[in-house]
Amino acid sequence: MELADFFQYRFLLHALIGAILSAAATSQLSVFLTLKKVSFLGEAFSHMAFAGIALALLIGTDLTITAIGFVILIAILIGLFSKYYYYQETNIITIFLSVSMAIGIILISLNKNYTVDLTSYLFGNIILITTRDLCFLAILLGVNAIFIYLFFKELFYMTYNYSVARIYGISVDIAYYLFIILLAVNIVISVKIVGVILITAQLILPGITALNLVRNMKSAIILSVILAEISAIGGIILSYQLNLPSGATIVILSFIIFIGTLIYKEMASKTANS
Repeated sequence: MELADFFQYRFLLHALIGAILSAAATSQLSVFLTLKKVSFLGEAFSHMAFAGIALALLIGTDLTITAIGFVILIAILIGLFSKYYYYQETNIITIFLSVSMAIGIILISLNKNYTVDLTSYLFGNIILITTRDLCFLAILLGVNAIFIYLFFKELFYMTYNYSVARIYGISVDIAYYLFIILLAVNIVISVKIVGVILITAQLILPGITALNLVRNMKSAIILSVILAEISAIGGIILSYQLNLPSGATIVILSFIIFIGTLIYKEMASKTANS
């Protein structure tokens, strides 16, 4: 398939634009997620989104809106349980992950007449992207950027030392709640592109790869977005030229770039010590 096909077929152009917007949106949060060491939070929300999709299919409502509402509710509950009842965040997330999966399985068992292939949401189907999805992604990209710009100081302290920040009167709680809600929304909207199973990799790999090359947080966020865009555009082009699943190709390309930065980091370290 020729590269020019992307500009001749509407669904291919949607796929390319969707991958670019989704990569830019999720990779902005990737560095915070990696440094805060809660990478499993992305995986947890992706499975919770699946339960929200199952609910929408059962009651016949809009998939995206219902899944977003469901995941935001769970995100708020996780925040409340971890902050007001002093449970370990990992334990609370694990509990809600299990409950969400149980709800999803029950809802699936109750629905005997699916009109949508659920495997599309497990593994992603970029051909399903609509103009409305692109509008959601564009708005989300802008909201993420504004959020990081306005709350960068709070996010910095939330990532490195939550307790000390509260002692000094820095309102990290609001930043924390907004962060997990935004993370949940990013996952729900991006699930259509890379799927529930692969969204975690898209959330983690750009950030951890950028941190292999730079240590400054602002530089890492910018580099994370650039690396995610390289993976997204390259993955979409390769997937159509080689007839491979688009989401999986994007993730594999991200992993190859990650390995490349590890090798570079090792060689740079040896050169500096020699």
